[in-house]
Amino acid sequence: MKNRTVTITVSASVDEVFSFLANPEALPLWAVSFCKSIREEAGRWIVSTGQGELAFAIEADRASGCIDMLAGPTLETVESFPIRVFKADNGQTAASFTMFKSQRPDMTDTLFEMHYRGLVKEVGTLVERFGGGELSSGLPEASKLTVGLVSDDIGATRDFYVKHFGFQAVFDASCYVHLSREIGGEQIGLMAATAEAGQAEFESATTGQGVWISLEVEDVDAEYERLKGEGLVFRESPADQPWGERTCVTSDPNGVLIYVSQPNGKMDESLKQFVVEEGAELVS
Repeated sequence: MKNRTVTITVSASVDEVFSFLANPEALPLWAVSFCKSIREEAGRWIVSTGQGELAFAIEADRASGCIDMLAGPTLETVESFPIRVFKADNGQTAASFTMFKSQRPDMTDTLFEMHYRGLVKEVGTLVERFGGGELSSGLPEASKLTVGLVSDDIGATRDFYVKHFGFQAVFDASCYVHLSREIGGEQIGLMAATAEAGQAEFESATTGQGVWISLEVEDVDAEYERLKGEGLVFRESPADQPWGERTCVTSDPNGVLIYVSQPNGKMDESLKQFVVEEGAELVS
């Protein structure tokens, strides 16, 4: 049975951490990839997620420190996500969060790892919330890949990615701008088209030929509406793709296509034969 566990240690008390995690109303404050909002109807909780609404319940036992989060189409068809809160050896409070692949036998190992990475990101916010802690996930440090674009107007391109997609300029000069996105760690380098760079490839700006950028989001439909409201023109509206994503497509000031994507786990059976699962890890 494949499972993955992420553990945090924080400086808050066991009671404080347990009470927070056992409270359904606190779910949107930390499980931000999973839970958009939560409401109570007729004594039952309903969670709004990127894939629709789910029934939700928490079974918690303070004496043992065990919290079972239950979510599914109905309370009779739920998956269990166990959490355990306990006092660590160093006097801090520890909390472990476990995912079991056996509850989703149709899920590929690659998609399971993607969901686990999402959980690790969510749990990391608890370290920030309670302070003084560490996170142990078993994941390797992700390497940084920078996409480089040569542009006739790096100022307009910089402003585009900062305004619409949450990038920040960490280096900003007239000849080169380096952008970083905290959400997923993506990096974009913008080089001004010039013969002074010493490389022939930098003399001509891209017109969008032969390159695209893919940015993963939590809710592609919500992003589509937000970006349309900000004036972006889309080549394609949100649609489910056979490779297991829901995407929409726009472009930047240079004509580079931007795929705004959200994994949905709905890969066509005909494509699953091409997925390399053995030892695969997908860094989103």
